[in-house]
Amino acid sequence: MNDNKVTIVGLLFLVLCLGLIGGIYYLDGHIRELREEYDELERRRVNLEQDRRSLQDQINVFNNAFRVLRDYNVRAATSEMDFYAQVQNVIDPYIMSNELIITSARQNPIRDGRGSQALTLRGDYYAFLRVLAAWRNLQTTVRIAQLSVTASRTPTITGEVQADVVLEAIISPN
Repeated sequence: MNDNKVTIVGLLFLVLCLGLIGGIYYLDGHIRELREEYDELERRRVNLEQDRRSLQDQINVFNNAFRVLRDYNVRAATSEMDFYAQVQNVIDPYIMSNELIITSARQNPIRDGRGSQALTLRGDYYAFLRVLAAWRNLQTTVRIAQLSVTASRTPTITGEVQADVVLEAIISPN
């Protein structure tokens, strides 16, 4: 009977050891599957976090742009003649110093509350750039609707350009 007890205890111990080995093998496979699933979820979380940051940056850019636009004041010209006079006053000093010449000027009729003036200027390139910069600082908000700058047809004068410009401004309906 002692031998049977030893054999039964030995068999039970063997079954227990085999059960533990089988359990470890099963749980190891299950842990690997869970680890792969965790790694995939972690990758997705990182990608979603990057996408969220990117979208947040875009939202911030749009909000800042809208804030700037909301604070921007469009200054309308009081009359058509006021707009034309302001544009001409910027050019006059450059004409007096012979840096620019107006070869043609044309006022277009007011359309949709906007007046426009088409100018063809010829002269020094840098003087023309200074005129463009000065138009930005007018009392009236001016938009350059068209701009074409080409080298002058006179080959002996370097740095001379011919510029066709169409300026627009909102004209106050007074």
